[in-house]
Amino acid sequence: MKSIHTTPEFHDISEDEVLAALDDPNPDNPVAVEVARLMDGYLSNFQEHVEKIGHIPQSILRSSGGCPVESIAMRLVSETIRDALEEEA
Repeated sequence: MKSIHTTPEFHDISEDEVLAALDDPNPDNPVAVEVARLMDGYLSNFQEHVEKIGHIPQSILRSSGGCPVESIAMRLVSETIRDALEEEA
């Protein structure tokens, strides 16, 4: 698994700024693009981890990031995974 972190330019932005960027209809909003990049990395790591151990550990869905943009991206990934699991049940 690769270590996934935000770039320095996004590290210190607030949660409110991240959420506002996600509400921005502009698909080229740099903060929203960064959230999407992080989510892609987290999902790839999640898939690799599950393939390696053969099941989904509940603890992986409670991870948190080191800054607001990472935390929001992780929360969105966790919600996506939970929703997919609920659909399968």
